[in-house]
Amino acid sequence: MNTYPTSIQDFQDIVADFQASDRYRAPLVYAVGRRVATRNGTVASVRFPFVNGNSQNTGTAAILMKVLGVKPEGVQSVVLQSGMIHDILDHFEPFKNDGKRHDNLELLKWAQHATASVRGSTVATFIFDNVAPQGVDDATLRLYALSNRLYKPRELNLDGIFKVLPKVTWVGDTPMDEGEVDNALLAAAFDGPKYVPSAVDKFPLYIHRINAAKMGVRICDQYAVRLGAYLSEGTVVMYGGYINFNAGTLGASMVEGLIASSAVVGAGSDIGNGAKTIGVLSGGNDVPISIGRNCLLELNSTLGIPIGDATIIAAGVAVLAGSLVRVGVEGHPKNGETVKAAELSGISAATFRRNDKDGVLEVVRMERNEKFARKLADGEDILNADLHQKV
Repeated sequence: MNTYPTSIQDFQDIVADFQASDRYRAPLVYAVGRRVATRNGTVASVRFPFVNGNSQNTGTAAILMKVLGVKPEGVQSVVLQSGMIHDILDHFEPFKNDGKRHDNLELLKWAQHATASVRGSTVATFIFDNVAPQGVDDATLRLYALSNRLYKPRELNLDGIFKVLPKVTWVGDTPMDEGEVDNALLAAAFDGPKYVPSAVDKFPLYIHRINAAKMGVRICDQYAVRLGAYLSEGTVVMYGGYINFNAGTLGASMVEGLIASSAVVGAGSDIGNGAKTIGVLSGGNDVPISIGRNCLLELNSTLGIPIGDATIIAAGVAVLAGSLVRVGVEGHPKNGETVKAAELSGISAATFRRNDKDGVLEVVRMERNEKFARKLADGEDILNADLHQKV
């Protein structure tokens, strides 16, 4: 027979006792959520309304692990039956009327009253070791952890994530498999245009799963950001902008172009309309792109190397790892030489441009670079402050 705490001190004693045992280890990330399935039963994703990071709400983690018998290793995901949820909530009875909001408890109360009409099942998912994704549950949890800013891009292991997430047709945030789509197309043909798909993809959309307003970001187009993108406060993603999973902004930024997977953009930087970074998902590139602070990628530019602070890629210019660049930056060790752009990785306070006279790709230091660097030194960025307010 289970013994439940009658006071907060009782609760703390139970947690402390369990955490001192070999049955406990703090997870890197854990959450309770509801699986999202097609009508035919394909689990496409999980909705995790609240996600706990490393050393966050460890008492709740301990109670969940204790009640559910979770092993503190690798990746664990447990389907919660009604009795389990009731048992867990009984452990939190001392907090029932303390006047505080407890996100995990609110979530569990919702789970307790979930009806059979809701597709999917309630799961508790734990990631203890940063191993590759094992299934839909923990793959989705990693995406949530990134978008909730619990981990930065490249910090979580996402190797093979495309193999564990199924490709489905998304109608809003509802997945359909191939058979459902055939039926939906028939229904639309004879009963009216009720089938309006938003994407055929393995990933949900950020704006469907994350409270963007609470995160302090603006996204003008729902399709512009995948779940798993990391957006810092003050970031604005305009129409035409796009941020892939495992990529994002490390401070307030303007995004009107493409931030490819594994690419990160520093605070105060502007990715102009049509500008793009090279990703690592295909095409043979294995060097993640990083952009420093107070940088500017102008209209239709392309970046294929990491760059430092206060650097500009001129409009229409493509700087790829193998591009030959004439160096005209005083004090740089390659000044006066023509080298492959990869040798200039991390360069700061410089502009990549096409020379107007001979058309050669060159990198030079301009007054605008120095201005951007001075702003950075003064704690300012190059963005319009009114557009990037955090509230």
